[in-house]
Amino acid sequence: MFLRKIVEKKKEEVEVRKKIFSIREREEGISNLSLPRDLMEAISQHAPMALIAEIKFASPSAGVIKTDGDPRQIASEYESAGASAISVLTEPNFFKGDLSYLGLVKEKTSLPVLQKDFIIDPFQIFEGRAAGADAVLLIAAILDREQLNDFVDLATSLRMVPLVEIHDEDDLEKISTLSLPLIGINNRNLKTFEVDLRTTLRLKKEISSRSKVISESGIKSSHEVRVLREAGVDGILVGEILMRSSDPTSKIKELLKG
Repeated sequence: MFLRKIVEKKKEEVEVRKKIFSIREREEGISNLSLPRDLMEAISQHAPMALIAEIKFASPSAGVIKTDGDPRQIASEYESAGASAISVLTEPNFFKGDLSYLGLVKEKTSLPVLQKDFIIDPFQIFEGRAAGADAVLLIAAILDREQLNDFVDLATSLRMVPLVEIHDEDDLEKISTLSLPLIGINNRNLKTFEVDLRTTLRLKKEISSRSKVISESGIKSSHEVRVLREAGVDGILVGEILMRSSDPTSKIKELLKG
């Protein structure tokens, strides 16, 4: 399973970084920062359908998506087109991301910035916040119930919004005892990489109305956005189709017409 390979590599990467910086050093850096931008408020302001636009240069399923590009310029285009927030891939080995992109994007846009990575250690949450993240992705499939609870609590204590991502009914059961403001439903099967929008439609029915829901992966048309909106989904996270587009501004506006 490719996810296991990513997580094993992530463990090695984090251990190296923890030898350079301690959690205490990261905490001290955070103490001087302004309060995080409010992702939940941004989603509410863009009701009935918020769009989180993603900066992603590569992925295991798609390979290289974009060979060049300045994260600052991309974020600026996303914001001008009507995006609610910016998602930034910071995973370097498989997604060609970088932690420094968080700060670059934060300086260029007024939107909340979501860090997307494979979070397996509390150190990464402190690290992301210190680098400028306002929200953090937590993937249920790679964390046990206790870790999820602890990481949600930690992110919340740092005034960050945890976006907890689920893929199937097993993930849904794992988060059943948590009170979550924001849940992401990833339409991509982590074993086959196949994408099925019906994953969101199926799992959304089992999620409490107290949580806002973001649909992730494989969303390409205004028709699909309309289907999701009619199902009560609060937002979409879109990356590959924007990064491949010669005119991402027009693509965002097209999707938001759904």
